[in-house]
Amino acid sequence: MRALRRALLLLLLTTPLPALADEASSWRERFNRTMFALNHDIEAAAQVAIDAVPEVLHLPEPVQAGLLNMLNTTVNEPISALGHAITGRYDLAGRQMRRVGINLVAGYGGYVDRATDYGVLVPMIDLGTALCVRGVEAGPFFVLPVIGPRTTRDGLADLGAANIAIYAMAVPFVGAVPSVTMFIVIEAISEVAALAMARNFDPVQPTGTEYEAVRDAYLDHRTRLCEAARGG
Repeated sequence: MRALRRALLLLLLTTPLPALADEASSWRERFNRTMFALNHDIEAAAQVAIDAVPEVLHLPEPVQAGLLNMLNTTVNEPISALGHAITGRYDLAGRQMRRVGINLVAGYGGYVDRATDYGVLVPMIDLGTALCVRGVEAGPFFVLPVIGPRTTRDGLADLGAANIAIYAMAVPFVGAVPSVTMFIVIEAISEVAALAMARNFDPVQPTGTEYEAVRDAYLDHRTRLCEAARGG
């Protein structure tokens, strides 16, 4: 009889609890749908603010392109080089850093993309894709504030890379241990930087107003990116 009780206890401890799993899933779905709607409201408000700025105050397109080139040279390309190194493509990682050096020296700090003019071209790879190539599972799907749809792997990779980059640039000005206010500012900038980085790495990310359609398209898109990187 005691052996039977022990067997029943062991069965209870090891049997999955569907109710708890469903509760966690529904909590995540409620969170994702709320963030999805909030992000659309934020984008709409941002667009209204941008449209309200007089045309005379808009930066000329060449200046905007130059600033994006600087972000790409100083942040995205070194991260992409790290991604290539993670996948084992050290030749691409070296060529990517060669691009960085050319643009920093000959491109006025990255403002001008001289490396492309010289024919030094390298495909970009984000850290989430690089980790996928190495077999890291995607994890649960989330919609992050401002950043948008992400798997757990991709979201942590984006936020981690953005935080490291922003802190590295901020340390000379705020010190190794910033104040609480400066920490909040840095975190806010890091989140926006993560969004900018992700759009630069992957400009064809699925968008739309239907949550399920965007979720499914995003997951399929990321799977295809990983498969293409493995094949490459």
